[in-house]
Amino acid sequence: MARHLEFDPTEAIAFAVEAFWQFGYGQLSAGKIAEAMAVAKSSLYNTYGSKRELFLESIDHYASNQRSKLLQRASGENVGTVLRQLLLEVVSDNHAGRGCLLANTASEFGSSDDEVRQRVKAGFDGMIEAFANLVQVGQMTGQFSSMVDARRYAAVLVTGVSGLRTLVKCGYSADELECVVESLLAGLVD
Repeated sequence: MARHLEFDPTEAIAFAVEAFWQFGYGQLSAGKIAEAMAVAKSSLYNTYGSKRELFLESIDHYASNQRSKLLQRASGENVGTVLRQLLLEVVSDNHAGRGCLLANTASEFGSSDDEVRQRVKAGFDGMIEAFANLVQVGQMTGQFSSMVDARRYAAVLVTGVSGLRTLVKCGYSADELECVVESLLAGLVD
C-alpha cells in the first residue's frame, strides 16, 4: 500500500525553487534542500527520486510560474507601463538580488548537462512567448508600433532582461542601467 504524503508537494517544490534560486545546484546538499522544503530527506527521495530530478522539476516550476506572472501582468490595460515597471524592478531589486533561476542555472551548468540546458531553454522559450503576448497586446492597444515583429522583439526583451539581471548582480546601479531600460522600451515605439 502506498504511503500517504505528509507534506504538500506544491508547497514543497516552491521551497525547493527558493533554495536552488538562492544557492544554485552545486552548493546545496540533499539534506539542506530537504530542510528548506521542511520534509524528511527520505521523503525527498521517495517523492522526487533524486536531488537532480527535484532540480529539474524546480526549473520547470519556476519557469511556469514566471511565465504565468508575466501573462497576468500583460492582461492589464497599459502594457507599456507594465513593461517599464518590470524593467525598473529588474534594475532596482532583481528578485531581491537572486536574479533569474534560468539565467543562474545556465551560468552554473553551461552546456555541460544537455537535459538541464533543454529545460532552461524551454523556460526561456516560454518567457519569449509571454513577452510576445505582451508586445502583441501593446500593438493592439496602439501603445507599441505595429511594425515591430512581436516574437523577435520578445527575444530582444528576454535577452535584455537577462543582461540587466547579470549587470545588477555585478554591482551596476539602476541609474547606470536606465539607458538600457530606455533603449529596450524605445525599440517598441519607433
